Amino acid sequence: MQYSLSFDQAQKSDIRILLDGKETHITMYEAVYAGRPTQVAMVPDDAPDQRLSLYVPDHADSHSPMIFFVKNWGWKVNAYQLRHQVEDGKAYASNADNDLIGKLMAEGYVLVTYGCRSRGDRPTAEGKYISHAPATVTDTKAVIRYLRYNRDLLPAGDPERIVITGTSGGGALSTIIGASGNHADFFPSLYEIGAAGIEKEGNAYRSTIRDDVYAVIAYCPINDLREGDVAYEYTYGETRRRLVREGLPAVDDRTGLTFQDPFTDNYTPEFMLEASEALGRQYGRYVNSLQLKDESGILITGDGLREKIRELLNAGFRKAFEKVGGERMREDLAGNAEYSGQHTACMYNSKSPDWDDPFSRDADGAPCLADEAAVQRYLYFVARNQPLKVVCAFSNLGLGERGLASVSGFHEDTLYGTTDQAYCPFEFWSWNHNRQEGTGVGRNNTGLDFEKYLKSDAGQLLQLQLNTTTPIHYLTGECGAEPDICAHWYVRHGLRDRDTSFALQTVLYQALRNNRKIRNLNFALTWLQPHSGDYDVQEAYAWLKSIEAPFISKNISKE
Repeated sequence: MQYSLSFDQAQKSDIRILLDGKETHITMYEAVYAGRPTQVAMVPDDAPDQRLSLYVPDHADSHSPMIFFVKNWGWKVNAYQLRHQVEDGKAYASNADNDLIGKLMAEGYVLVTYGCRSRGDRPTAEGKYISHAPATVTDTKAVIRYLRYNRDLLPAGDPERIVITGTSGGGALSTIIGASGNHADFFPSLYEIGAAGIEKEGNAYRSTIRDDVYAVIAYCPINDLREGDVAYEYTYGETRRRLVREGLPAVDDRTGLTFQDPFTDNYTPEFMLEASEALGRQYGRYVNSLQLKDESGILITGDGLREKIRELLNAGFRKAFEKVGGERMREDLAGNAEYSGQHTACMYNSKSPDWDDPFSRDADGAPCLADEAAVQRYLYFVARNQPLKVVCAFSNLGLGERGLASVSGFHEDTLYGTTDQAYCPFEFWSWNHNRQEGTGVGRNNTGLDFEKYLKSDAGQLLQLQLNTTTPIHYLTGECGAEPDICAHWYVRHGLRDRDTSFALQTVLYQALRNNRKIRNLNFALTWLQPHSGDYDVQEAYAWLKSIEAPFISKNISKE
């Protein structure tokens, strides 16, 4: 079915909220943003999932920034019915650190939410998997194009000031959108769904509308899926070995299983530690290939990255010391406090009988990690408070003959593959050790190891999918034609977040810092925050206001 892309077809409804105790009127507009929306089995034919909502406060105008909220945690389905929304009759506060909606509505910003394809979608009625990468990024870009296409019809909001924001998988998607503006990698898939401003002439595509954004606000972004497993083991490999040596329980909170005990026919502790060592070595080689330079202009190597991780961690501790003070930090480490309204009491803390203190103190008394041995003790502290993910944390669906689907629904493998494949392993270890038969993926089904498969004709799709699900491909220039990279970035990652790795975040920071198009980089690790976002709403949106001034800041945030 063909849909009109004109905003004059949007459905309008009224919402009343309590904002700081006062009744406030919001107008919501709903529209389909794809001319040829796709259908998955869970969506009725008359309700395409590729829809958006605009929430417009009465005092918004044509100059108001448009806050584009991405809700696809874990890269899972961002169904329209699950979109983040302003709820009729609900009370909101404009001055709270954890009330994003209240802040946006009070400031007169236009909130954009939407539904899109992503990991976890069911196949179509014909049995096709149409939600594999780059579908999530493609649909997100289509929304941006729709807003620009309708700039003269919008009731409020400036499509030149789109700020994309999200957490975890949503944070990752935000970084990819920020890094890949107007890149031709996405033109074929945008044309397929009838996105605004994409034309096809023979085998060539032409874009007449842009999909770059003004600013990015990203929390704990799982930002480089193709390297997620190797970065995780680069960071936590030694921690795993220590936990195994000590015989401590390490229950994965998503599966309820321990990595000391086998939980599929071949996924044994020995297998996982062997995989951890192989994966960790690979990340060092990857870092060498990036040719990133540090603040002194020296190339960052796989070995040298560990020092950069330590520097970023220490910058986070210094920021916390300046913000909350040493006494508060000591209480937090003793398991006695709450931070920003989120309970962060540590089970393993300075009162524990086996406490292995990682911290020294600098001249001002701020906690710091003095050397790599101290970093390892700190990683142990993180893992003792929230057990590590299993090895091959993001790509593990095929590692047992029955797979892990029976015990965990978190498989980023389902983001990849052809339309005939339910999943595809996307790093060398999980591909080469795939055990599920008849899937068309893995060395056992193709006869090719991972590197040879990527170079084959069949592997070109997977290579494209991997490239389009990481900002690093676009930030470092390995993408060929230069994208229009967002100039303004605000990125936060918790200092007690074990869902992704500090190595991955450090490489993201360095890739952002190295890119000449980025004028304003505000990047920090936040004190004792777990895997979460929107906990510093006042700070984040004060930053957004500040970037209206023409200044350049390429340092780790110290405010």
